[in-house]
Amino acid sequence: MNDRVADFFDGLACRGHEPRLERVSGTIRFDLVKDSQIDRWFLTIRGGDVAVSREERDAECLIYADRAYFERVVAGESKPLAGMVRNDFMVEGNLRLFFMFERLLPGPPGARDPRTVAAAVVDAARRRP
Repeated sequence: MNDRVADFFDGLACRGHEPRLERVSGTIRFDLVKDSQIDRWFLTIRGGDVAVSREERDAECLIYADRAYFERVVAGESKPLAGMVRNDFMVEGNLRLFFMFERLLPGPPGARDPRTVAAAVVDAARRRP
């Protein structure tokens, strides 16, 4: 069975250093709820270095979410702010860390990086006689 949440956090751990977070340091704990059970993940960011664990300790930012909704978020199918409106996604503590975490989320399925699209347009324009 494919576990989107575990795959997402394993992918973050494998990155090690995330250039988009070089000016960020802090801790985020994720409490993901399914059938009255809590699945916990702990994310530590130190100057862009990202570490993931399953620790159960206090963090500067706590993200509390319905696990099914969080699965859609890490798949790029939903946005955390939309979930906050519906109470599927709640944030306590340092909101700046929450907004920085959003940088780690994938875009919608089928989305392309605008830099790649722009480079392809420029390349195509250069090839024209």
